[in-house]
Amino acid sequence: MRARAVRLARYGVLPPALLVLTVALALVLVPAPGAAAQMPIAWVPAALGVALLLLVPTRWSAAVVAVLAGVTLLAWAERGHGWDVSAGLALGYAAASTTTWQLLRRGREQVAMQDEGDVSRLIGAAAAGSAVATVGVSATSTVTGLEVGTAALVSTFCGTAAAMVVLLPLFVPHNRFRPLAGLGERVGSAVVTLGVGAVVLSDLVPAPVVFAVMPMFAWHAFRGTLRDASLVLVGLSVLAGLMTLLGVGPIAALEGRWGLPPDGVNAVLQLFLLDCGLILLPISVVVTQQRRAAAKSAAERATLERLIFSAAGSAIVATGPDGRISVFNPAAEELWGYRAEQVIGEVPDVLWSDQELRRMAEQLGTAPVVADLWQASVEQGRTTELWHSRRFDGTQHVAQIVVSPVLDEHGDAAGYMLTAVDVTERELAQQALLETLEHQRAANERLQDLERVKGDFVATVSHELRTPITSIIGYTEVLEEGMAGELSVDQLDVVDRVDRNSRRLLSLVEDLLTLSEIETSRLEIEPEAVDLRDVARCAHDELTPALRNRSLEVRLTLPARPVVHDADPAQLRRMLGKLLGNAVKFTPDGGEVSLAVRVTDDGAELVVTDTGPGIPASEQDRLYDRFFRSQSATEQAVQGTGLGLTIVQAIAALHGGHVGIRSAEGHGTEVTVWLPARRPTPEPLLPVQGGSAGR
Repeated sequence: MRARAVRLARYGVLPPALLVLTVALALVLVPAPGAAAQMPIAWVPAALGVALLLLVPTRWSAAVVAVLAGVTLLAWAERGHGWDVSAGLALGYAAASTTTWQLLRRGREQVAMQDEGDVSRLIGAAAAGSAVATVGVSATSTVTGLEVGTAALVSTFCGTAAAMVVLLPLFVPHNRFRPLAGLGERVGSAVVTLGVGAVVLSDLVPAPVVFAVMPMFAWHAFRGTLRDASLVLVGLSVLAGLMTLLGVGPIAALEGRWGLPPDGVNAVLQLFLLDCGLILLPISVVVTQQRRAAAKSAAERATLERLIFSAAGSAIVATGPDGRISVFNPAAEELWGYRAEQVIGEVPDVLWSDQELRRMAEQLGTAPVVADLWQASVEQGRTTELWHSRRFDGTQHVAQIVVSPVLDEHGDAAGYMLTAVDVTERELAQQALLETLEHQRAANERLQDLERVKGDFVATVSHELRTPITSIIGYTEVLEEGMAGELSVDQLDVVDRVDRNSRRLLSLVEDLLTLSEIETSRLEIEPEAVDLRDVARCAHDELTPALRNRSLEVRLTLPARPVVHDADPAQLRRMLGKLLGNAVKFTPDGGEVSLAVRVTDDGAELVVTDTGPGIPASEQDRLYDRFFRSQSATEQAVQGTGLGLTIVQAIAALHGGHVGIRSAEGHGTEVTVWLPARRPTPEPLLPVQGGSAGR
């Protein structure tokens, strides 16, 4: 609603009023032909025309200029001047208003009375417009033969410039501040100024005293507002113009005293008013800048104080140039236990113990005084430190302190500001964490020692067991071959049982020894150029004893060409033996076990497949764990130690390969060992051997 009213006043009421005033003043101010003064005492319509152009939208500017030219033309013609003279003067004054208006625009924005640059722009625009008006009068004189003297030209320039300088500040934007003086004081000062003006412009005082009114405008600039002072200046201008026209006062007396023509007297009058305006405008703008800077500073200080006193969790302490505490926010009160009124004006040393000050002084190499410590912290770049502070009740806490200097206008430190956050609990938690980590490290070292001792024990026992077991196997072979005498069928069956169990025990010992080597990274391979087909055949042939009394079909599928790799054949046979042994153990009679060698683009695959019960998905993540046995193996009492896949994985890794298992419960298992190629030999898989194994 208020914005609409402002727009209505700007575009609905004020422009027509200015236009009416322009017409009236044009009719009043134009001198008749043959008058003592050839030019008007002041061409106010030019300034009002600029005001109109500033107030209305830009799209109306051409129409406004045309109206101004028309009003001026009619005013001069109505007074009896020729149409050629009237037209020339109308064009000159219209051009003057247009020139001033264009120079007062900043792109699409108008000049505002904000700083000294705006004052210079206003004065420069007024001078340029007045010069255009003077040139227009001179050109009209040349073209039409109108005799215009030098005094008339000077009067034209001064009258137009004074009108613009006096009136335009009323129509350009400016900062609005509450005046320092009250309404009564401002009205009284205006009356006094106009009264003094009437006195100094009368015949009661000597001519030099006329300038005594000028300092009064400085008072208006400091105590009032720019608009108030401009209105007083307008009033003084009207008063001075009327008194001069009536032949009253020291300025009017110049005509008789110094022989000045009337146009010269008018020029002096306008110079006087112009001087008053040139005093008023710069002082008003400087005061505006100061008040704006003061308002900005006050707003920034208020904002800073709100931030300081509303900072949650951050204690803020600041010192002034005297080194004493000047700011102590509520978070600081909570952190140190002091009330602000207890420490404001005190040195900040009370917030720390002497022991802590000495500790920090030793680190920073300075005196144990807070002011020196903060200065040294800033100079050394150690602005963030942990300080052990002392509360009002004597308890200690740890605070993370950040120190920063407060600089004055010269860039020197005029004090310091400290922000502190209580990190006591964090430091205690960190200390507890460090102690826990130390305990864990020690425990890990003890576990590693135990693991090493266990590995050494397993290796030693396994070595010790291997010799007697090997001896037992050897003697059973002697007995089976009858070298110690013929044995009956029952005796041979017993010896066979002893042999089979001894071999199982030897396999367990070998697995334990291998596990020990894996855990201690001592398992090694001796690679050589080997055909993987030969390795697969050997592993297949070594499976024959395990197929006794079984009804299984075992297939071997090999490529037609050699598959040569750098590998350890013994370790590969052992790996395949573990996989084929598992397949045979878990596949029921009537099932099928297969071993295939496949050539790929980047290596070769050894694939063992069975039609056993498969592995549940819930157990597949643990297949490579040491001593892990599936639930089905436990329920079916299948012999084994749970080390087979662990050893298979280790052997594959030593060859640069990896193991993959694909299985589903009730659908068998497929184990694939991929080995990197020595050289690519992509050949199709050709079944070269198959059939039933022994039953």
